[in-house]
Amino acid sequence: MAGGSCPFDCAQGKLVSAQITGAMASRMPEPPAWRAQTALDAEFPDLHLLCAARGTLPFFYLEQSERDLAIVALGSAAELRSSGPSRFQELSLRGRRMMSSIRTDRRDGAPVQGPLMVGGFGFSDRDCMAHEWREFPAACLMLPRLLWVRHGGRCALTRIWDEGREGPPALALPASPPEAACCRALECSAAGEKQWRLAEQRARWRGRVERVRAMVRRGTARKVVLSRRIETDSARVKPASFLRAARRKRPSCFNFWFSRAATGFFGSTPELLVRVEGERVFSAALAGTAPRGPTPELDRALGNSLLACPKNLEEHRYVGEAVKAALGPVAEQLDSPAKPGLMRLPEAQHLFTPFAGRLRHRYSAIELAGLLHPTPAVCGEPRQRALELIEQEEPDRGWYAGTLGWMDAQGNGEFAVALRCALIDGARVFLWAGAGIVADSDPPAEFAETEAKFAALLGGSKIERPA
Repeated sequence: MAGGSCPFDCAQGKLVSAQITGAMASRMPEPPAWRAQTALDAEFPDLHLLCAARGTLPFFYLEQSERDLAIVALGSAAELRSSGPSRFQELSLRGRRMMSSIRTDRRDGAPVQGPLMVGGFGFSDRDCMAHEWREFPAACLMLPRLLWVRHGGRCALTRIWDEGREGPPALALPASPPEAACCRALECSAAGEKQWRLAEQRARWRGRVERVRAMVRRGTARKVVLSRRIETDSARVKPASFLRAARRKRPSCFNFWFSRAATGFFGSTPELLVRVEGERVFSAALAGTAPRGPTPELDRALGNSLLACPKNLEEHRYVGEAVKAALGPVAEQLDSPAKPGLMRLPEAQHLFTPFAGRLRHRYSAIELAGLLHPTPAVCGEPRQRALELIEQEEPDRGWYAGTLGWMDAQGNGEFAVALRCALIDGARVFLWAGAGIVADSDPPAEFAETEAKFAALLGGSKIERPA
């Protein structure tokens, strides 16, 4: 891509139609003759180069630096969408069929390489009607034109195309431009900035927490996760800068960025939903939160207090029980520590319990994600009642607390829960943070928890609060 131009000739119609439905398939004379070529020891693209493609091509980025795993997908050869209760199973089946039909020219040697499908699922199984989520349906998987996978010190580049209609996509990325030019920071005059009115936000939050807490005490639910949304039209947002910093400061987190035509969703989430590696399955319970301390001594004291806190242990127990209930029937063994440990992040520390098991039969990462989602960590307990209460309180979650990840033709893959995230839509930016509400929840403490979670984005991405 020279001078920021598109490496694929969109004007000539070389990008294959995206959404595959029964009606569309019946009109297609023949299915695409997909072909893939994979080469090892490629150069992994810099995040700032992706900024130059923003608004021109869809792209997907996912990285967990602690595991030296990073994925970049650029351009869409095909896109699958679904909604409704069976969206996970449907896209798992359709995605694996599509990838199994690809004629591949593999260069073995990398533990993870293409072809892969990338994308995610919204919190709800219905499309969100909020305008800002218009490009993010209830479920969406993308077969990329160009796919880089860096893992174990090696980078594989896979090119995918319709062999019956075109040749391999050209690899032409722009030279790295200055950050200010490529990141398209959203800048507005300070004179037009809105005040955050924290006092009003606290009052509204208290009312919501009190309503849910009363329901919990009456036995209507045991836990409900409420979230706050912040919107600003006067921000300076640099996702690439935020994510590059997250590589260093949050190595255990999944850093992600899914850019569409006009909107983009990015964040740095600590929560793995599920990972499948052959017969092995991995998941985790992450619930229960405490602040970080200003000194090592106070930080340890806060962590020890969290490990002994009945309220937070109750929240965490619900999540662990849900993981066991979802994966127990499909895994012969599901091992986990007897007691939770701590996951320490720059903005907070959480109770953390990993799970590992061996599958009885082959299930895809997407199928297992459908069994687990939404966990009590982002929804509540019991699930259905908590979902009903959340939809009454906040119908516009979109992909916040949904999932993002990848899957290969064998069903291997991983999905993370979309937390510590922001959505960019033109000159508007939306951020979300949540807290689990149980009978003993304290509204001011829960509000402070959401503020700490906002800090992960408000500081790192240079979004400045008005004075």
